[in-house]
Amino acid sequence: MPSHFVSLNRGVDGELYSDYTTGAASSAQVVELRLDDASGFRPNEIKKAILAFERFFENPQLWATAGFIING
Repeated sequence: MPSHFVSLNRGVDGELYSDYTTGAASSAQVVELRLDDASGFRPNEIKKAILAFERFFENPQLWATAGFIING
């Protein structure tokens, strides 16, 4: 199923339009958010999901158990 992504490279804070990479193929960058084109996501649902990911990565008990290797 088709999908599109927006991504940021490591150390980029997203203040400039040029900080973002978008497209349909994989970005090969460090951080990528991908949405299934047929999902029908609404902007408020995307914001909720981003906040949920933030909570996930604020809790080492969750991300370590899931196998993520995060330094620092």
